[in-house]
This record gives sequence, C-alpha cells and structure tokens, in this order.
Amino acid sequence: MGENARKASVRVPPPRLPAKGAAGRRTPMKIIVTGASGFLGREVCLAALRRGHEVLALGGVRAPIVPGVAQARAFDLCAEAALESLVLEEFPHAVVHCAALPTIETCLADPARARALNTEVPKKLAQLCFHLGAKLVHLSTDTVFDGVHGGYQSTDQPKPLNLYGETKAAAEVEVLRYGREHAAVLRTSPIIGNSATGDRGLHERLFVAWREGKATPLFTDEIRQPVEVSNLADVTVELCERGNLSGLYHWAGTEAMSRHEIGLRIARHFGLAAESLIRPIARSEVPSAGARPRDLSLRLHPLAGKLRTPAQSFEEQLAQLRIPRGCEAWYEQVTGRKVVRRLEKGLDF
Repeated sequence: MGENARKASVRVPPPRLPAKGAAGRRTPMKIIVTGASGFLGREVCLAALRRGHEVLALGGVRAPIVPGVAQARAFDLCAEAALESLVLEEFPHAVVHCAALPTIETCLADPARARALNTEVPKKLAQLCFHLGAKLVHLSTDTVFDGVHGGYQSTDQPKPLNLYGETKAAAEVEVLRYGREHAAVLRTSPIIGNSATGDRGLHERLFVAWREGKATPLFTDEIRQPVEVSNLADVTVELCERGNLSGLYHWAGTEAMSRHEIGLRIARHFGLAAESLIRPIARSEVPSAGARPRDLSLRLHPLAGKLRTPAQSFEEQLAQLRIPRGCEAWYEQVTGRKVVRRLEKGLDF
C-alpha cells in the first residue's frame, strides 16, 4: 500500500473539546493565547473570558496584563523545547496563535526571526495540538495574496509579494499539513478598534498624527477590508469552540474600500474636517508601493454562513470607536465637543 493510501486509511479524531453540560451548554475550555500583549491577542483573551473559558496569556518580553486573566507569562515562543514543555504540561483544549512579526518592515529588519516566529512556531504548535487532540486557531493575513484582482476566496492560491506574506503563507501550509482536522487558519485584514494603549488601532494612529498637525497621506488605489478587533476576537474564540470547523477561512468586515476612503469615513464619523486631515495619494507616487498588494478584498464565504458571530458593516465598526487616550484635549479644542470617558479596569483602576 502506497504512503498516500496509508494516510487516507487513518481516521483522524476530531479536536478534544469539553463535554456539553446541562441544557447543552459547553463546559469551559482551557485556551492558550499567544501574542496576548498585542492588539488582537488581548481582545482574544477578553472574548474567551466573556464566554466563560480559562485563559493562559503568553506575551513576549513581559507578561501580558489583561483584566480578569489569572495566568499570564512572558515567554519566548522560539524556544522550541520550552514551548513543547509548556503546551504538554498545560494540556489545553485550544491554542490561539496571534503572535507574529506583523509588518513588512519588521520582517525585512530581521528575516531570520520572521521565519522563526511566523513559520516555525505555528508549525510546532500544529504538531503539539495534533498530539494532544487540541484545536489550533492560527491567525494569518490577507497579505499572502498579490492583490492583482481582489475578491479573494479561501481556495485561491497565495502569491505573496514580500517576506511577511511569504512567512505567513508558509505557516498556513505547515499548520494544515500537521493539523488539518484540528486546526483553523484564519486570514484577516487590517484591524481597527480601541486598544488599551490608545495607539494600536488604525483610527488611533490617525488621531496621533492629526493631533501633531500632520495631514495623513492615504492611498486612493489600495483596497482593504477592515475588521473590528472585538468582532475578530469573538470569531476566533468561536472557532475554538466549534470542533466541526477546521481548514482555511477568511474573516473581515463586509465592506472593501480604499485606504483613503477608510480615513475619510473615520474623520467624518468623529465630526472632523476630513479633507484637511487626509491627503490623497496614488501608489505611483511612492516607489516602495510595489511591494504592497493593491487590492486585498476578501470573500467571507463559507465561514460567514457557519458562525453565530456576524460580519460587521463599516458603520457598525465605526460605532464602537472611541477618542484615543491622549487625544481628548486636542479633539475638544478642534470640535468643541466634550469627551466623556468611562473608567476601564486594568487601565484606570
């Protein structure tokens, strides 16, 4: 019998999920979240806690500080032996892998670390989760595509234009090779939303530039499909809970638009003079733009039809945004509007 035939004859068991409790409710899961100090990772921890799960939050050089998380550690994911010991000792029901070198620039600055963290770590996690029967949800990116035509389906062949995209595309292959029945790869888009530090969400970075009197140049011919961070976090945790959902999926908001339009709509939502704060530019004006995909719009089928968490319109995403911390005085001065901020656990007390 050939190797492929032998593989086909082996039945891979489904992920090891807790048994359902009374009234069909699933008992809490233990979930390891990597990159928990980051923008998305922190929200995944909060989403898991909201849904009644136990969380072990892993950060980089410092232990993550996430309200309600009792277990948090600084951890070097590239230390393979230590990673194996940790996962085997904790015996999680699921692992959510958010950690990465997340930009074109950071990957070019340290290619070896980019390959280690973005490709080798997901591969190791997929092997460990397969061994334990645990679910792995691996966060990937729309940047695995070249952006030539947009409207990408999850079945389309990746064609990355840069090292960041290359490392993430390679990770997808490894994760699904070792964990096709136990893993979900989730490609997603630029993330907007409110961060704990006030400088990680797209609108927060724009506000910081505007406060400093800088008109922000944004491409009129580079298309993206933004997603709000808490919505993406809810989807990620739901994938942990759904043992029947494995494979490769796309998730974003429902609207694709140029970066310029994204900026204009954010400014107008907050009652700001959008045209004076945002400068339209074309990709042809920036020599380095060739390494950036032009149109990374995504089709959300079939995942959008399988989840309880709905995809959001851009207006729904805007409604959740707050004035970033540190920009209140500037905003009140230019708009005459008073900023009223709610106290937040872990930040204000």
